[in-house]
Amino acid sequence: MEETGSKYRDYLQLCKDQEQIYHQVAVGLGLSDSVLSLLFTLWEEGEGLTPTRLYEEWALSKQTGHSALMWLEKRGLVRLEPEKADRRSKTVFLTAQGREYARRWIFPILTAEETAFGTLSREEQRTLVALLEKMVRNLKEEIAGLPEVPDQFL
Repeated sequence: MEETGSKYRDYLQLCKDQEQIYHQVAVGLGLSDSVLSLLFTLWEEGEGLTPTRLYEEWALSKQTGHSALMWLEKRGLVRLEPEKADRRSKTVFLTAQGREYARRWIFPILTAEETAFGTLSREEQRTLVALLEKMVRNLKEEIAGLPEVPDQFL
């Protein structure tokens, strides 16, 4: 039992280490973690995403996501346009300045991620992904089995 616990703590520490890498990148760029996250998504997923979709991608609260989005808009990196079907809804786009910023800073970070992942063999990549998928699936099941957790949170 102790061995399992120790290995799980090792796993948690590695997750924290990975989060710390991105936090240091954000700080180095003068960004908050949430701003960096939104830029990642806008660059990777393409433009024309709703604020809600952006926030959900990173599990950001509406308040945190909105603050990050307003920070980006104030600096001219994104623009919000009303949707044609519902003028009250907005769609987020990178501006030309935002695309240049993302090309200069976000693209190299994402390339570094892919390069690091690419250092694993194809079999190691498949195994890593399969094991993480299994762990997430099992964690959802375990959390769902707790009587205090409403289904809506899963």
